[in-house]
Amino acid sequence: MLQEQLFKKTLDEVQGHLTWLHLYFQGEPFLNPRFLEMVAYANSKRIFTSTSTNAHYLQEKQVAEILHSGLKQLIVSMDGITQEIYEKYRVGGNLEKVQEGLKLLLAERKKSGQNFPRVVLQFLVTGQNEHQLPELKRWAERMQVDELQLKTTQIYDFENGSELIPSDLGYSRYVPAGNGKWKLKKRLENKCWRMWQGAVSTWDGKIVPCCFDKDAQYVMGELKAQSLEFIWSSLPYQNFRKQLLSDRSQIEICRNCTE
Repeated sequence: MLQEQLFKKTLDEVQGHLTWLHLYFQGEPFLNPRFLEMVAYANSKRIFTSTSTNAHYLQEKQVAEILHSGLKQLIVSMDGITQEIYEKYRVGGNLEKVQEGLKLLLAERKKSGQNFPRVVLQFLVTGQNEHQLPELKRWAERMQVDELQLKTTQIYDFENGSELIPSDLGYSRYVPAGNGKWKLKKRLENKCWRMWQGAVSTWDGKIVPCCFDKDAQYVMGELKAQSLEFIWSSLPYQNFRKQLLSDRSQIEICRNCTE
């Protein structure tokens, strides 16, 4: 995650334009011991804060700090309702720990009389766990989470098929192409709202177009050297947007995207 001073400097610069800050990108935010201090700083600027966690760090101390921080939305990733299925995708994960942490957070939030953080239980539907959806929905209702979000799974090398593709294609980003191969369900169009809605910063301050650029292949600028305002209007960013509008298929990170 960004160094604290760079984080504060960037927020100070953009606070008049920024409304939603999602503090998460390819990692577990609660590994940063000062993460909730950063949330509190953004909250003091009247910026809506959200994050996503595997919920292995929702213990008594952390829960109290979450409620104090002003965090507005907490997405909890739980991709199975039994340990056997859960660990197939979340390798090394402990489902009991996740469920107990979530239960503690919801109980403490209720006790405090607060409405936030809003808790979203997120479930990536795969061919390995789709049979657990009825049980998952009953469990989520008993837990009284604010929202259950069923998400399709991004799969690399999907063309040759995968055991992660659900049999219920309503939960799949991919469909049979008719020749033994698979293809994207939605046609790739030369547009993307994300290019004008926001951007993503890596842990070291590189600005990339969106969360699909997991390896920072398309760096638009660096916060250590430039302001976000400058990067947003820079020539590399303008050229990237033009390429997307003219032929999105030429951008590697767009080829497996359904936005």
